[in-house]
Amino acid sequence: MNRNFPVLLTVSILFGLGLGVYEFALPYFLDSQGISVAQMGLIYAAGALLVFVVRIYAGHLSDRLGRKTLYGGAVLLNAVVSAATPAATVLWFQTVLKSARDAGAMVFDSMYQLALHDDSRAKYLDRMAKTRGLQYLAEALGTFATGLLLARDAYTGSFRLSSVLLFIGFLIFLVGYRPHDNAAPSGRHQSLRAVFALDLPRPLVILAVFAFIFTVGLSISHCFVIQLFWLRQFGASKPAIGVILMLHRLTLGIPMLFVGWMVKKHLKQFFIVFVILEGLVLAVSGLIPHFLPAAIVWLTHDLFGAGLWVPIQSTLIQRYAREESRGRDVSKVHATASLGWIFGPLIAGAIFERWYGAPFVLSGTIVILSALILFRLPHEDA
Repeated sequence: MNRNFPVLLTVSILFGLGLGVYEFALPYFLDSQGISVAQMGLIYAAGALLVFVVRIYAGHLSDRLGRKTLYGGAVLLNAVVSAATPAATVLWFQTVLKSARDAGAMVFDSMYQLALHDDSRAKYLDRMAKTRGLQYLAEALGTFATGLLLARDAYTGSFRLSSVLLFIGFLIFLVGYRPHDNAAPSGRHQSLRAVFALDLPRPLVILAVFAFIFTVGLSISHCFVIQLFWLRQFGASKPAIGVILMLHRLTLGIPMLFVGWMVKKHLKQFFIVFVILEGLVLAVSGLIPHFLPAAIVWLTHDLFGAGLWVPIQSTLIQRYAREESRGRDVSKVHATASLGWIFGPLIAGAIFERWYGAPFVLSGTIVILSALILFRLPHEDA
């Protein structure tokens, strides 16, 4: 099973490259098709309920059937969506494709965490942090490359590049990954009522509530407005915005490479502090009137925030998940978080045109409030 981790790491890097290309290109492509900011809010929000349902059920299926099928299917779905996106020039088709992409990406997110935990529980925090960190670094590279492509309005080429990278990742995973004995499928059938029942252990309920409130806040500033803010507020060029968003992913990915040796205990305390720091920086960055200071401040929100607390959150979720329903428990927490995407983009679409900095200020405020929920977690010293 020693080769599983390199395979998972390689696929995550390719997934990050493809995702970085797609996510950066999409708002500009929608804008080029005459789709308004308010309509973009609907496109980004529409799939959130689908993501919730699909992610929970995928977690349940992974407990019954194993992780490999769900993992590979999620990567392949994203490859298909990227290939089809340039042909989708009407609102309803883009909404369907974006919803399918979001569902696939969220299933991928759950499955790689479960696969890493199945493969080595003792090394989970370090491996998860390194895998996600390198994935974000790959997203940074994909974002930067797309910024250069879009300087020539090369939308079709960008989406094709994303699709090819994802399809290569799918093939590598299909050939190289071997399920671990710890993840042997249970084959046990459960009713839909049992699958979707709110029966999580109390610590996971707390983590789910936090994740939902946090996602509402974060998605206000991290949807389509993340590109449009720099364009409308400061008149930045697409290559310049590409550099900002590349650095955004770098500041998210680099800290994760070191979390494994930085954080050994007091997970709860570190978690709370890093979330609050992230919220403060987001709120302040929306108030700064000049481009360079605003960009510098904004780029530190993950460096001192999610780049450090995301692996801690994932470790705590795995710690409190029940062995017999690990896939379902983990997926329920993340799926509850995804419901925040129903509200964040809609709020952003409603307030952005009135004040370009409003999504960042409101986003940071809600993120800070979400940290208060974490004080309810059990007191542990590890």
